[in-house]
Amino acid sequence: MSAELAVDWPLDERATLRSFVPSDAAELYALVRANLDRLLPWMPWAHVTEGPDDVRGFIERSRGMPESRFDATGIWVDGRIAGTTGLRLDAFDIKGEMGYWIGREFEGQGIVTRACLRFLEYGFGELGLHRISIHAAVENARSRAIPERLGFTQEGIERGAERCGDVFHDLVVYSMLEDEWRERSSA
Repeated sequence: MSAELAVDWPLDERATLRSFVPSDAAELYALVRANLDRLLPWMPWAHVTEGPDDVRGFIERSRGMPESRFDATGIWVDGRIAGTTGLRLDAFDIKGEMGYWIGREFEGQGIVTRACLRFLEYGFGELGLHRISIHAAVENARSRAIPERLGFTQEGIERGAERCGDVFHDLVVYSMLEDEWRERSSA
């Protein structure tokens, strides 16, 4: 990953966003394992992540694909991996989709909201994206609270759009457009 594509952004005095490197795989996998009960219902990848090598593969693939170059971004709190966030771009860098999760001990501190806010600033401000979306399972109230708190528009529901294990979830689609972001930022 070239230096200009690497993420290394402070969020506050304790939290930072930083691009993962392959050597982070074991620590990230340990966090996944510690939170597996919370991840399995909502994250399709949690069902197939069996060890640090799977995590390392994800990091290496993300770093190698232009549209995924911001997918492998860690949330670090006090020097420890606390979760992940990311912004996957479309092939033409016109729109992006954000995703996130955080370990249980870091929940409820506003860290994910601040991380998403930083990706909104970057996506609309520096990358010049036109649209950023977030998809969350209808039943996942904590995940849905992030786009609602940030002022995203709820567009609709994709029925049976995501499979986690043997369960298909309906996903709520939220979006924000560039002009909406600029309006909110200037207010």
